[in-house]
Amino acid sequence: MLISKILESDINDVAELSYMVGKMHDDALPEYFNKTTKTEHLRIIENMVKDENAQILVAKIKEQVVGFACLCVQKNERKGYKVNKIGYIYNFGVDESFRRKGIGKKLVESAIDYFKDSGCEAVDLNVFIFNKGALEFYKSLGFCEIDVNLRKML
Repeated sequence: MLISKILESDINDVAELSYMVGKMHDDALPEYFNKTTKTEHLRIIENMVKDENAQILVAKIKEQVVGFACLCVQKNERKGYKVNKIGYIYNFGVDESFRRKGIGKKLVESAIDYFKDSGCEAVDLNVFIFNKGALEFYKSLGFCEIDVNLRKML
């Protein structure tokens, strides 16, 4: 397995995996999310590739994209926090047929290395509460819950 920065030739494959992640969220919370489309995910990935504050890492096995991590570096604009520069995992996914093989762990470790090299002091991400597997996965890598976001649909 190889983890590397996204190449132009990887964009469609990453968009397809991103769409699968988006569809999972659509299906779990239809009252919250608009139905996602492959076209929308392709646009998002193409825009991230152009963004100087963003990076996309891909995991490949024999030239096949099997996972991805969309990363952003952000300055913390909130007053009163000790952390000034934050790495943010914006989107993340591993092809279902390649899960539980260490690919996700390697992607997160590579993301953390990228953020350290970028001068970040912390890494943040969001996990929807229905996604118990992702929550446990991130906790196993040392992430901890720092707040809870609540919503009431009207």
